[in-house]
Amino acid sequence: MTEEKQYWSVEDLESLTETVQETEITYQDKAIKISWCELTESEEPKALAVDENLSEQDKNQAYLELARERVAAMMKKAQEKKSDESVLPVSVFVKLPTTLKFLVSNKVLGI
Repeated sequence: MTEEKQYWSVEDLESLTETVQETEITYQDKAIKISWCELTESEEPKALAVDENLSEQDKNQAYLELARERVAAMMKKAQEKKSDESVLPVSVFVKLPTTLKFLVSNKVLGI
């Protein structure tokens, strides 16, 4: 039995960048609520191209910084659209330990 293919409606596609998404992650046996909103091209953080002549370590660091900026922009947009004090604020996200930042970023970016 084959599944019927699902298609996006025009309305759903148009709402992708306006819909606030929410979820929780667990860190050290406690939940953290996060929210984000997809960005339009004009909302994407302005990034310079990563110099391909850099060492692998430096390139990876540059890509990590770009990802952090994008996640922060997505979280900020969601917070502007739907204020919720129970959600991790961007001002705290930037201060988190690296391990926790990775968990949040991976969830938001769908990794």
